[in-house]
Amino acid sequence: MSVHASLTDAAADFCQSQHFMLLKTEIKQNAESLLAHWAQTAGGEPTALTVRDAMHGVARLDVPLSQRRQFPHLLTAFLEYLPSTGRFPHADSWLTVVEGTRSAYEAGFREDGSVRGTTVRKPVAGVGRNDPCPCGSGRKFKKCCGKG
Repeated sequence: MSVHASLTDAAADFCQSQHFMLLKTEIKQNAESLLAHWAQTAGGEPTALTVRDAMHGVARLDVPLSQRRQFPHLLTAFLEYLPSTGRFPHADSWLTVVEGTRSAYEAGFREDGSVRGTTVRKPVAGVGRNDPCPCGSGRKFKKCCGKG
């Protein structure tokens, strides 16, 4: 059985556990589907990057804003539950990632409930005006793509 399937199964088990019953009512709504989506997005071998990206993926789901805002608390409770199952002893490292990105996750929501995007910056070496154009035309940058 893959970790991916196991995480999804563990999410369903968590939602039937006493750990889940102790959570606040507003966190419990749609909890199983949110955790299942997180588990699917985190993938077969979750890493710090996939755990974080999966968490931010949940922010874009079509569920009420209050539930999306509460997701870090739900995920924290889930990740605290996982080591007690004996199947995920390394879940503590995932918990560290969640705690580290919680403030960025919460700051990513606008007042209207939409999620702020991130600016994608393409790393490019500085091209001087008299250097060959990076497009490959053979012309100088200032005569090609640098015209402005």
